[in-house]
Amino acid sequence: MSRERFSANPRLLLALLRNPSAALALRGAEDLPIGLIGAAASVVGFYVWVLAVQNRVEHGLSFFSTLFMGGLFSAALAFKLLLLGLLSLLCVTASLSAVGNRLGRRKRSWIEIVTHQGGSQLMFGAGYLVSSVVAFLSVKLSLALTGGLLLLSLLLLVIHALELHEVERRDSFVAVTLSVAAYVVLFSLFWALLF
Repeated sequence: MSRERFSANPRLLLALLRNPSAALALRGAEDLPIGLIGAAASVVGFYVWVLAVQNRVEHGLSFFSTLFMGGLFSAALAFKLLLLGLLSLLCVTASLSAVGNRLGRRKRSWIEIVTHQGGSQLMFGAGYLVSSVVAFLSVKLSLALTGGLLLLSLLLLVIHALELHEVERRDSFVAVTLSVAAYVVLFSLFWALLF
């Protein structure tokens, strides 16, 4: 495979940072690296945010609290939360795609789904990095910001899935309900197996 095939256009990455919905215009396998970069940026940004919040909480604890609660904050916990973020993104994408392919008028391959849905996550990776910096000023503000980013990311993934699969308006409620149910089942299953 050639090196050109796995390159990413910087202008396209900037466009996705400004408008995640621009990911809907990506071209399947040709833009797969963009989707992978976006998904990776989101997971890495979330992980950096977890580390920043963990650092601030540890710093805020007194010496005696650290002795008794030191086991709560560890590299193992941060790694579990990294897996949690990755697992959540995989499960929500898989559930939206499976239901979309079933109920929608347009069937999509996994490469198209990763390209479009992953590309839309680039801005959220940057948002999590900003939130990790905010954590050093205010953990509460950082938690609120990250909560908003997670909710917005979920909404965007759902909206994009409905558009990508061309789910008819009359079927959208059923599609979203089934996707959320499938996500909960998948995520719970993997959670029970891994943690």
